[in-house]
Amino acid sequence: MIAQARVFLILSALSALLATGLGLVGFPAALLLGPMLAAIVVSTRGHSIALHARLPVIAQAIIGQLMAHGLTAQVLREIGAHWAIFLSGVLSVVFISFSLGLLLTRLRVMPGTTALWGASPGAATAMLLLCEDYGADQRLVAFMVYLRVLMVTIATSVVAHFALVGAGQVRHVSGALPVSPFAFWPCLPLIACAVLLAPFIRSGAAPLLTSMIGGVVLQAGFGVHYSLPFWLLAPSYVVIGWMIGRRFTRDVLHHVRRALPAVALSTTVLIAGCALLSWPLAHIAHVDPLSAYLATSPGGADSIAIIAASVPIDVPFVMAMQIARFLVLLAIAPAIATRLARLAPDGHGARSSQGRRNTDSA
Repeated sequence: MIAQARVFLILSALSALLATGLGLVGFPAALLLGPMLAAIVVSTRGHSIALHARLPVIAQAIIGQLMAHGLTAQVLREIGAHWAIFLSGVLSVVFISFSLGLLLTRLRVMPGTTALWGASPGAATAMLLLCEDYGADQRLVAFMVYLRVLMVTIATSVVAHFALVGAGQVRHVSGALPVSPFAFWPCLPLIACAVLLAPFIRSGAAPLLTSMIGGVVLQAGFGVHYSLPFWLLAPSYVVIGWMIGRRFTRDVLHHVRRALPAVALSTTVLIAGCALLSWPLAHIAHVDPLSAYLATSPGGADSIAIIAASVPIDVPFVMAMQIARFLVLLAIAPAIATRLARLAPDGHGARSSQGRRNTDSA
């Protein structure tokens, strides 16, 4: 107990130090990046970071409200009118991701079909549940997923920082939305409902999804508008950062050390490919390049939402594209990976599942 308290104090102090430093430099989402880097440092030193089971659930529910905040009725109508742009952007990212996964699988840089299952830019829970039935290393798949989130979060923050510095724009480091003292209360029942429903929905993304859907319905359906205060957002940013960073333990890094260069390289290629996609998307959708870049970034929807709220961009466009990809992957990613796994060399794809066929996703 004393040891855990000591670890938590070190983690908190290091998180505050890094977040303050990044904030002073002007990095977007410093409250996400600082704790994430602090958790990586603590985890790789051999310490276990134990968070109360409710904390990640509450944090995801709050981020769901952040994502829903920009999706007003007018924005949803715009999305419906330009659905082809969103669908083509989503499918392009999915195509690049699975193409890289299939290439790495055929080159046998990782055991079995691991690279294929770990390449999906979403649907993480489904991939982790199904991957072992097709000859994949589950720990390595999980590492690929979280390394992608880590690298995309850092790359996106760096790009956003230098893009805004070059444009001479003011940065909103905290990421808080303008708020009056009592304008936040309508979101509290939605957050509570999302937290209570989460255990009954077999998906790691249940708190985020249910909270986001509730927020969209409340705003677009009933015309109720609310704001999110800094004191509510800041702790959720910190918890999300800790959730990502604590995955990089010493044991996991030892397990994946041989595959790390290949995984990092494939993730870098994925980030670069999505960045190239953002160029034509910016012209077709008539948005600024930074908004298009964030929209196509293959990171976690929650971390991208935090970064998007921290910079002056077209947040509704970014959130709409991220949510669209998230929902498409919920529906098709497990089926795509299962089908492509059969094309893997040495018959790795021939191992059919006799048990789990759960398609819940996160």
